[in-house]
Amino acid sequence: ALVCVDACQSVPHMPTDVSELGADFVAFSGHKMMGPSGIGVLWARMELLEAMPPFLGGGGMISNVTTEGFMPDAVPSKFEAGTPPIVEAVGLGAAVDYLEAIGMEQVRQHEIELTAYAMRTLSARLGEDLTIHGPSEPSERGGVLSLALRGVHAHDVSQVLDSHGVAVRPGHHCAKPLMKELGENATARASFYVYNDSSDVDTLADALEAAQSFFAT
Repeated sequence: ALVCVDACQSVPHMPTDVSELGADFVAFSGHKMMGPSGIGVLWARMELLEAMPPFLGGGGMISNVTTEGFMPDAVPSKFEAGTPPIVEAVGLGAAVDYLEAIGMEQVRQHEIELTAYAMRTLSARLGEDLTIHGPSEPSERGGVLSLALRGVHAHDVSQVLDSHGVAVRPGHHCAKPLMKELGENATARASFYVYNDSSDVDTLADALEAAQSFFAT
């Protein structure tokens, strides 16, 4: 069996060495690491890429054409038919350069510290009315909090938060079986990244208290 790792939620947030993963394929997207949408990266073991046939035909992916057929170019060109997404590629490259300049170790440490602050702050201010799903140790989780406010649907929570300038994502988060296991209809997901700080956490806490107060009346 071949193993493909969806690394969209890890590559932008922590140091990643694909050679240590032992996977056959590793994929990640641009828009989750401050790059443009519509572009991503696929890493694969070279012997697999060389054995795979091209899935698109067109200019740029051939080395020779005859009246009987064509010979595909070497990897990676044989998978890049036609005009490439030039603007998106430049934007993704800029995002990679930006994160590397910060340092992925620093990115990871910042998220751990901010997540720890958020868990302490929200638990202290919302008490037992707020459930924060996932590990209690910040270093064992990403910079994401999956929140459930007692007695209030996640979509209603998100609407109140939106009115306070706080953007979260409500829903199943592509994990409906997990929601069923947790006994939740949905959760509101707050995410932190390099551009967030403790003041954003305080604003989130203010907005959650506003939602708590609004639906308690």
